[in-house]
Amino acid sequence: MQTVQSFCRKLFRKTVRGSYSFPSAVALILVSLLSSMSWADDPFGSSTLAPNKDDTMKNMAFDQVNWKRPQGVFTWITMATEYDTPWDSLGRPGWMTTGDAYVEPVNPGVSEFPLDTQQFYIVFEAQPLDAPGQFAAAWFQMKDGQVTSNTPVGQDVIELEMNQRSGYFLISKPAEGWKPGKYQVKIFYGSPGQALHAVNVIGTMEFTIKG
Repeated sequence: MQTVQSFCRKLFRKTVRGSYSFPSAVALILVSLLSSMSWADDPFGSSTLAPNKDDTMKNMAFDQVNWKRPQGVFTWITMATEYDTPWDSLGRPGWMTTGDAYVEPVNPGVSEFPLDTQQFYIVFEAQPLDAPGQFAAAWFQMKDGQVTSNTPVGQDVIELEMNQRSGYFLISKPAEGWKPGKYQVKIFYGSPGQALHAVNVIGTMEFTIKG
């Protein structure tokens, strides 16, 4: 978004100096904004959801029992039934925060949920970022310990600025309802606006829907 804003400012200055007509400038700005929005809404690329080799995914599994320890780019990461924010925040809790706000997991370490579960969360605190980061999650149904389809049951994407470390993924009940069994969550990391592919997977988690 900062790149788009910078482009718009430059374009405005050129319009004032007469390099572009006003209608052309407006059209270019709208195209730039819409392009930026489309990247933010759906950063998943065509090869993102292809199942990775099972041995690779096992090596990338996060420790869901000892979740308080640092793992990869996270200071900690855990599934939880709810989240809590000690202070008010702007927008989605954990994104644009006031002061030193953060997100806390409620009932952390849980990985089994009843069939009528509407939603739960993957709550995390990231290591200090040296640049804005894009985090994403996609979850898949499993059978006999393997992901069976390239199509995810659901997905979620958030972005953190350099001064932000807390966030969460929302895991929602699919429109057709949960199917009992195990699910794998693939967690991705990249730069804001970057298309996410299988190479961007930084870890996995699993949960079970009990029938």
